[in-house]
Amino acid sequence: MVLTVGIALGAASCNREDAQPSVNPTIEFASEDGYTYLSDTVAVNDTLLVGVRINKGDDGLNTFKVLSKYDNAAEVVQDSLPIGTGSFAFDKVIRIRPVAGTERWTFSVQETDGDIIRRALTFVVQ
Repeated sequence: MVLTVGIALGAASCNREDAQPSVNPTIEFASEDGYTYLSDTVAVNDTLLVGVRINKGDDGLNTFKVLSKYDNAAEVVQDSLPIGTGSFAFDKVIRIRPVAGTERWTFSVQETDGDIIRRALTFVVQ
């Protein structure tokens, strides 16, 4: 009987409040008129406006980055900003290059614990 009570108490003490799944920050694209928020086929030399809206999850926000990648080349950091708030908004004017190919624009946020969350848009340039 004593052993049964001890096991029951021990099991109950293992149920901690922090056993909840962690919540990642959200990265949403602005979808109002004038904003590009979906991957698409675009013309050479086009100009696009992308709005990014970020809200923190369980951990604080540390750094925001915009990266670009053209065809199969390596990613290049276009913008990098520190974040010290629970929410963050950023508008990026993207000038599509004057040659056909593929452009991928990645928007990422790094949390204070080091986790990185990314969202990307890919444009086929014709």
